[in-house]
Amino acid sequence: MTEREQIEAEIRQLLATETRTTVLSNKLFQQGTGLFGKLAVTEDERRALVRSELFREAQARVRELQYRDADALREAVKVLNEQLPDTDVRLSLDVPIRAAS
Repeated sequence: MTEREQIEAEIRQLLATETRTTVLSNKLFQQGTGLFGKLAVTEDERRALVRSELFREAQARVRELQYRDADALREAVKVLNEQLPDTDVRLSLDVPIRAAS
């Protein structure tokens, strides 16, 4: 298996298993460390990559998770506003910071 095939397989595995929006997005798209960045180094390679089915599938999956998160936040705000009607509540989603081991 070539390095490209290994990276594409890792991307497919993440798309199938990772449910944390920020973690998935960072592993796939983060500048400098993301898997898609490893697949396309030159401008021409990047242009071709963003037109690929795998890239579009990854974007769709991240977007799906973002919508799921937004829906959950809307529901949480609704419940909090019902339970605490006289407060100004702000919610956000963050990736937990893990202690170094």
